[in-house]
Amino acid sequence: MARSGYIPGPDAEFDEWFHKFCANLPDVAQAVELSQNFVTDVLGTHLRWNTNYPAHLQAQTTAEVATEVKNSNRVSAQEKIRAAVGMLQANPQLLDSQRELLSITVRDTTPTPVSPEYVMELEPPLLKLDLRTGQITIHFGPNPGNEKKNAKPKNIAGAKLWYRVGGGEWKWAGDDTNSPYRHNIDLSTCGALEYRAQWFDKKMRIGLFSTITPATVS
Repeated sequence: MARSGYIPGPDAEFDEWFHKFCANLPDVAQAVELSQNFVTDVLGTHLRWNTNYPAHLQAQTTAEVATEVKNSNRVSAQEKIRAAVGMLQANPQLLDSQRELLSITVRDTTPTPVSPEYVMELEPPLLKLDLRTGQITIHFGPNPGNEKKNAKPKNIAGAKLWYRVGGGEWKWAGDDTNSPYRHNIDLSTCGALEYRAQWFDKKMRIGLFSTITPATVS
């Protein structure tokens, strides 16, 4: 409780203050000739407080202990449940109807439709070029510098790759479903080459173009 003027708010502080008040009230009341009935009423409330406040503290302690035990039991129960459900879900004989009886996850076998705008909302692939004699290796994807961490975005089938020579018209280099793509070209006749790419999904819907990546052949 909040402090009420001179009366402390917290129960522990109120208990100490009330004890001191009642210990001195009879003498003070007698000195000022305060009604004995009034003093008796106040001391009676103090007796009830001395009974109820310790009972409250004990109940609070008991509740805290019970809560700790309950929480510990729940953690243990959840660990056992997860282990059991893991074994059940891995069992090919488990039916969806049995999953429903247990109120556990029923696997969704219906593919979620892909929005027609999905591919246009994706960041286009990044490019990294490796030049070799007669060939340019085009690494494309979210992380073309590390093919082990360069998986295509979900629901994407591959990338369209384009090139141009010396700032001329863009030409189609090819489509590829997995990075890298190897572009065979006569480098001795090219000079300045530039590449760009765009994702396409399983329905051949095409995404945004990437930034242009140069490959200067000297």
